[in-house]
Amino acid sequence: MTTPKQLISPTAIQELNSLLSPTGHQLITAESNPAKYEKCIERWSVAATKPAGAVLVPESIDAVSIAVRYATENNLDLAVCGGGHATSGSSSTNGGLLIDLGSSARFTHVEVDRENSYLIAGGGANWGHVDDAGFAAGLAAVGGTVSDTGIGGLTLGGGYGWLSGKVGLTIDNVISVKLVTADGSVVVASKEKNQELFWAVRGAGHNFGVAVQFVYQGHAFGSGLVEKRIAGAEGSQAFAGTLVFPTALLGRVLGVLNSLFGAEGKLKGGTAAGGFALARAPLIAAGNKAMAPVVILVPVVWLSDQASGEVAFRDLLNLGPISSNLKMMDYPGLNRIFQFEPGTRSSLKGCAFQLPIREEFARNLLESFSRFTEQVPDAAGSFVQFDLLDPTVIATKASNTDMAFCNRGYHLNGAAEVFWHSAENDQVCRQWARDIAGIFKDELERGIQKNTGAVMMYGNLERKSEILFFCFYRFAD
Repeated sequence: MTTPKQLISPTAIQELNSLLSPTGHQLITAESNPAKYEKCIERWSVAATKPAGAVLVPESIDAVSIAVRYATENNLDLAVCGGGHATSGSSSTNGGLLIDLGSSARFTHVEVDRENSYLIAGGGANWGHVDDAGFAAGLAAVGGTVSDTGIGGLTLGGGYGWLSGKVGLTIDNVISVKLVTADGSVVVASKEKNQELFWAVRGAGHNFGVAVQFVYQGHAFGSGLVEKRIAGAEGSQAFAGTLVFPTALLGRVLGVLNSLFGAEGKLKGGTAAGGFALARAPLIAAGNKAMAPVVILVPVVWLSDQASGEVAFRDLLNLGPISSNLKMMDYPGLNRIFQFEPGTRSSLKGCAFQLPIREEFARNLLESFSRFTEQVPDAAGSFVQFDLLDPTVIATKASNTDMAFCNRGYHLNGAAEVFWHSAENDQVCRQWARDIAGIFKDELERGIQKNTGAVMMYGNLERKSEILFFCFYRFAD
């Protein structure tokens, strides 16, 4: 039986501070530095915030090593935080020791190895740090589609991004990971070193150690990924944005999306990506307390120029969206299309689906979403989403045994994302997300029964991590 983890006591804080002293570090507590402590335990979802017993903000690997070894030897509850986006609370501890990489200058720094086109990022960095550093060097990495998502959780769980249709998952583009293991050792896992550990951290890596550095393969955004370089931008821009449609056009929108992204779709090859979501529109008039109408959001990304992008998405544009903000934008801008303010309560339930999306299935989701947000107006900012891309490269770049990621296939990701404010709605909001996941599961099983030859893995779909791509905020770490 596993021995229950211990909280960090005043004596333990004193002992660990003594061990850390040669490194120049001291633990932060609610008493020693209230303002800094509160900042360190903040999480993107208020519902995931927990009061750590003590916090280490490390500026050296030695400090991380000492803290991890001490926690192991004393059976302390230990949490590691990067971007703090995990709605599960996994980056928080209630009374234990927190290692806050995301508040560290050292572990949020990103360097560029121009000779090898590598992006070398500290384990506490978020995708905005990586995107900005890469963009300055003409490189892009496969990463989260929301810039303030931490790289650690997303990478270790698999990782999808706008470039996945071209070059695969984040883990397909990881060169190496530097970790501090449970005994305080510092090891590098790569194809050449510690191969078994490298196999494990790519897909199931959250509990094998504290990842203090990732080395990613960068890609020349424009030269190798985009079919036509953009004049004056060195090929570093793409045509992207969001179309908004009324729910009256649900069937027609689904018809177009199925024809564009389906098995025989027009947008093969990974140059196009996008999504489909049910959400409530922002209120038009300030101060309007009426419930905003439910609309269809269709984000699209075309990794090339505007002229060819307008041709690619012509069928969607011809449906007459309520609004459209499609424009040319740089790669960091793509990952800032969807940004959500922290400070609400949030829960994510990952789902999976196959194309084509049946209209009856979508209407069941629409009915559930409309009813839920009417009954719980506190959660009106929630949404149901589908993520769209050509999954061929993801499905074929590696097998489900080449690394510890067993969800390769021709299925796609979806999610129920719930936002609310009042703690009294915690149970009903989380239950609705589970209900939506159940609807997705039933539809997926229906498709499998109908087409037993479908090429996909199903075993792990119910427990997909919070690392779904295109998520409108990018859920992870």
